[in-house]
Order: sequence, then C-alpha cells, then structure tokens
Amino acid sequence: MKILHVNLKPIGNDYAEFRFFWDNPNDYQSRQLPLAKISDLLEQSETDYYTRLPEPYAKTGQALYNWLDGSDRYFQSALDEHRRETIVLAIAASERLANLPWELLHDGTQFLVERRPPVVPVRWVADRDCLTVKDDPKNRFLNVLFMATSPRGVKPELDFEAEEGQILNADKKRSLCLTVEESGNLEELGELVEDYDKGYFDVVHLTGHATIDDKKPCFLTETELGDRAESRAEDIARVLQFHYPKLIFLSGCRTGYSSENAVPSMAEALLKEGATAALSWGDRVKDDEASAAAATLYEALAVGKTVTEALASTYQTLLRSADTNAVLKDVGRGCDRQWHLLRFYVADALPGALVTKPRTRGRQRAPRPSVVPQFIDAEKKLRLLPRSEFVGRRRQLQNCLRTLKTDWEKVGVLLQGMGGWGKSAIAARLCDRLSEYETLVWWRQVDEAQFVQKLGDKLNARQREILQQTAEPLKYRLRDTFEALDEAGEKPFLLVFDDFEWNLEHRAGNYILQPKVADLLEALVWAMQETDSPHE
Repeated sequence: MKILHVNLKPIGNDYAEFRFFWDNPNDYQSRQLPLAKISDLLEQSETDYYTRLPEPYAKTGQALYNWLDGSDRYFQSALDEHRRETIVLAIAASERLANLPWELLHDGTQFLVERRPPVVPVRWVADRDCLTVKDDPKNRFLNVLFMATSPRGVKPELDFEAEEGQILNADKKRSLCLTVEESGNLEELGELVEDYDKGYFDVVHLTGHATIDDKKPCFLTETELGDRAESRAEDIARVLQFHYPKLIFLSGCRTGYSSENAVPSMAEALLKEGATAALSWGDRVKDDEASAAAATLYEALAVGKTVTEALASTYQTLLRSADTNAVLKDVGRGCDRQWHLLRFYVADALPGALVTKPRTRGRQRAPRPSVVPQFIDAEKKLRLLPRSEFVGRRRQLQNCLRTLKTDWEKVGVLLQGMGGWGKSAIAARLCDRLSEYETLVWWRQVDEAQFVQKLGDKLNARQREILQQTAEPLKYRLRDTFEALDEAGEKPFLLVFDDFEWNLEHRAGNYILQPKVADLLEALVWAMQETDSPHE
C-alpha cells in the first residue's frame, strides 16, 4: 500500500502551494494556486453537490480530478506509477479541503475507488509531516461497541434495531462480537468501557442524530432519563480518552462536514482531541444506507482486512448496489445511493488490520452470540427473538433498563398489554441485556412451594436450608437468604414471571391477584426492600 500525500501550504494572503509527495515530505512536486480559486471550487461544490438535485456524480468527480491533476499532470503520473498497488490519497484537512467530495474522484472511465486495486481518499489531520501506517492486528475476533442514541422528542426516530441486526447478519464466520450500550447516555458509555481492559474494543460505533449548536458540531445523546443531551467532540473524548479504540464511527448526518465559517467537522474535532481515526458522513444520509455501510464495513474488518481495504470494499459494494438501482430506475451511475458520503478522517497513523485473518493459527473465535439460544428459561417458554426481528420495542426496552439499572427505589417493572404484543419478547431481551444477573423464570401459575423449589435449586446447601425451613414465615426466610447471597458476593437474581395473568382472578368486573400469590409477592418485595438487595 502506497500513500500519496496532498498537502496545502498557504503562501502569504492570496496564494497556496499544493505539495504532492509519497514517503518523503522533502521530496515533493508542487503547484501554486490562488486561494480565490479554491474558494470558487468550494462554492461550486455547495451548489452542484450539497443540494437536493446534484450534478451527476461522475461529472463532479471528473471536474475535481482535472482540477487536482492540473496542466502538469503530476497526479495522473503518480497514480500510474503505482497502478497495481492500493493507493491511499491522504488529503490534508486544511482550508476546508475536507469538504470537497474526494470520494467521487473520476478519471473519465471510472471512480477511483472502483479501481482494482483502488485509490482510497482519506482526510488527513496533519499534525506531522507525513502519514504512517500502524499495523498491529489482534489475533482474535473483532470487538465492536455499539451505542444508539434516540432522545425523547427528537424526530425522526431512527430504526436502530435494523442497523444492529444488519451488522450481526453480516457476520457469517463468527468473527465479530457486538457489545451494545443500550442507554444512549455518554456517561453510561464511559462506565461500560471502564469495565474492560484497554484495547478491548477495536471500534466504537455511535449512531444517531447530529447537529451544529452554537457554531460547534455535536452528537445528540441522551440524559439519564432519555432527554436530549448535546455531546461535543470533547465530551466523547472525555469518556473514551483512556480507552480510545483504533476506529470511531460517528454514524450521524454531517459529522464529516465543516461549516462555512471554518468550524471543523465533528470527526476532525475528535481527532484533534486525541482519537486516531474516525468515520463519518459528509451530509444527510438515509437510515438504510448507514446500516448497509456499517454491515459491509464490519464484515470486511472482521475477516482481517485493513481499514483502508474495508473502506474500499464498502464503497465498491454500495456502488454496485447503486448501479443495480440505476438500471432499474434508468438514472445515472451511482446517483441513487449515498455511498460517497462516507468519509474517513485519520491523524498521524493510518490503522492497518484491526484483527488477524480467520484462519490464523491460534486466532480466538467470537463467543457464541446471545441470540443463538432461542429461549431464556430451562422450560423453553420465554423465547428470545433474533435481534434482526426484535424491532419497534427499543423505547420500552430502554425504559425498563433505565428503571432496573438506575432507580433503586423500585424492585422491578411490569409489562402490561394485549396478548401477542411482544411483552415476553421484551422480557427475554431484558434478560439478554442484563447478563450480570442470574435469570429465573416462572411461567403461568406460581405458588410458594414452586417458587421456593426453583429458587433453592440455584443456592448452595446453607442458603437452601435457610430458604426451605418452615418455622419462619416466607418473608423472613427470603430476607435471610438474600443477606446470605450478598455475603457470598454471588450474582443477583433477575426474577421473571411470564404469562402472569394465570395468577389473577375475576372479581366485580376487575382482575386481582389470587390470595396466595398476593402473599408470595408481598413477602418477596418486602425482603428485597428490607435487605436493599440488588435482585430485580
């Protein structure tokens, strides 16, 4: 892989010098341009590209190619020199050059990203004289941390489950482990990464809405209660600073766009805060496009491709899909999809492969996904839907998690509604997310003897003896059992009562608890509150 640097050095107030070089910044070819000419090109991109009815992308890409090539044709000569190698085109993100649609570069025959091997544009935040490659793959599966944000009241709501499911479906070789941070809260994200060793996550993927507030780009994350929080690059850097992954994907609209008043894009700002590499979107992007790009990218990274190769594969896959749609709709090549909006920013070192190839000796395989067992309980009553099918319930799931994880005054949640509306599916997904708990499920009718027996099966001999003695009322036995569990430092219990309507009886037009079930629940709740235990 070769890196062709394109750096812009201001000369006085009116001119700039373009410097083209490979490995040695002292061995360069140069060309001078009036700054006004660069400004004209930027204005033209705003009218021809960043618009609802853009010029044909091939036409825009060819104009940009000719402008970069100039009359001396050095750019074309440089590409020809290494025609049979992958070329990274590192364009310094200065004078708003990062806003030009470099992904569209077109030589009159094809887009440069379509070449085999390809030419891959990256936006280079130039702290040093040249870009190096840091290739340090882990001999294991790819670890991706995924956080979706959906603040209450922010429209439109995004289809996050579809994006998560598409990423999982792309992992055909069990080479990827997707860890989901469900709250959408930046502080919770920070606490989650602190639970893992440094370098555990290869990629942090943030998906949601982004905007510009007070002339600064920000990502719309959530407060502890799910309300809107405007998180800037420095906020993201604060929670990740000791656990920076090799790649951060800011999957939000215009996270890779610099505003006209020279405010850097969010991706560029994040690199200046210490991150190494960031993927972003240069304009508004459709949900399905963002999901398809993420799935394709991670599929390539998980099998040991370098970040540059994975990015090129993503462009090419999405472009082929765009061509198919173009044939069906009789429109121009690549005009029906937004593949070219995916933008890669990099600082001093270009990351190579994040993990080794699947057949590398000793390579760790990803743990079996939690969606493979189709049932949470031993009786196989509480079915766990695959994440790709678990859609439209994110808000209910999030509200339940918020209560169970943060509201210590409550001992649980009640899922209530018509049959077949997904209550059991939400309960199963809660069990899946709350892996730090030991899950116990009672289905339909429950009584004291059945409750004590199932709970006792999970206890040691001493704890079981405390629970099963009959001299004391149940509430006191449960209290003493919970205290013994706390002393032993064992996992807390997540107790699930499914199809609970079987424990109700009809009286005077209403449904109320059966007497013995009421006694059981009263004893259970009292014991949990009395011991301030972490069981839910």
